[in-house]
Amino acid sequence: MKKSILNIPLNLALIFVSLFFVNAQNVNAQSYLEDVVYLKDGSILRGFIVEMDENQSLKIEIEGGSQFFILFEEVQEITKEPRYKESFYKDQGYVNHTGIDRLPGKTGSSTRYQMTHGYQFNPYFSLGLGIAYVSYNEPLNTVPVFLDAKMKLLKANTTPFTFIKLGYSFTSEGDNENWPPIEEHNGGLMYNIGGGLIFETRAGYGWYINLGYSFEKMSFQEENLWWNQQTIDNDITYKRVNFGIGLTF
Repeated sequence: MKKSILNIPLNLALIFVSLFFVNAQNVNAQSYLEDVVYLKDGSILRGFIVEMDENQSLKIEIEGGSQFFILFEEVQEITKEPRYKESFYKDQGYVNHTGIDRLPGKTGSSTRYQMTHGYQFNPYFSLGLGIAYVSYNEPLNTVPVFLDAKMKLLKANTTPFTFIKLGYSFTSEGDNENWPPIEEHNGGLMYNIGGGLIFETRAGYGWYINLGYSFEKMSFQEENLWWNQQTIDNDITYKRVNFGIGLTF
């Protein structure tokens, strides 16, 4: 005898994931311009011109609120340029993603704790090895081990990203009060696809939010206490939308 537990369909999850990428190029790609005044002595002032007396002088306010009065005879050039912003994202090196996801389903919500150790090959792509723990308790929990590939869409402190995790879910017995005794259990294929937003808040550190579609397959044998002590084969497939938050460093 075989049973199957099916949850949220893939097409619904893909609709949710696609919401992360509506106007994605606008997340960090908007042009924030500032006034830049190049002086003849080599100095450069960046900010916003708050007052200008044509052909005589100008007043510019820089970051922090300080204002400078400049005579035109001291000015070499005035331009508008993208605002300078310090870069916190990692170009290359070790990267860690540690987070927590919720996986709502028909039989209740489950929690996934996960960590990935990886390498950032360039500002866009990273690859790592991850491990997680998922508390289904129906009647099994899982310990997925997986490859984790992430692709950032922008070279910026705040950027959308996509990810795919592919691996194998090992199983452990959960809270089996409502289930007959389990004789044997086995894991199976797992994958998780989705996207999100990452916020690099200081050099080498940041946080992220994500939304995706999670698939896990497993099986177990339980005793039939009512019919000659035969065993019942059960196949379980979890298909769920997941959403979560985490840290990156």
